[in-house]
Amino acid sequence: MSERVILNDCCEDWIVQWGGFYRVGDAFLCPECATEWRTSAPATYRRSSDGHEFERRERVGPQDRFPYLAAADGREPRVERCCTKILLTHGDRMPDGAFVCPVCSTSWTKRSDRLHGLRVPVFEKEGLAEPLTIQPGRPRPFLVGVSEYSPPRD
Repeated sequence: MSERVILNDCCEDWIVQWGGFYRVGDAFLCPECATEWRTSAPATYRRSSDGHEFERRERVGPQDRFPYLAAADGREPRVERCCTKILLTHGDRMPDGAFVCPVCSTSWTKRSDRLHGLRVPVFEKEGLAEPLTIQPGRPRPFLVGVSEYSPPRD
């Protein structure tokens, strides 16, 4: 398995929306998970715990822009931010079948499976070691491999 850098959705959401207001050298915390960050250069943010740097980038479409953070060293996540946001927001209500991300053009297939007695959405794309599903979490859901899914405790 290739090594990848994991960036919490909450940190990325905070930095994409508010990171541009921090001056170079400013330290700040993600208000949701308390991860410590520092602005290391314009539009570049260093996670204090491990030193990984992320750069704010944008994908440009015909009528809009999609901001995201990219790992400065090039080790990207298994799933693009645009796909993650769409799957977490709309995935459980999407019909089974093919779906193409309008931002990055990644092709996905959605189906519904039973895991631990619950019907859950399952998402597949080329290059993933295993399909993904939505893991309920506090304070927000996240994507996990089907083998890592655990039923909600509530």
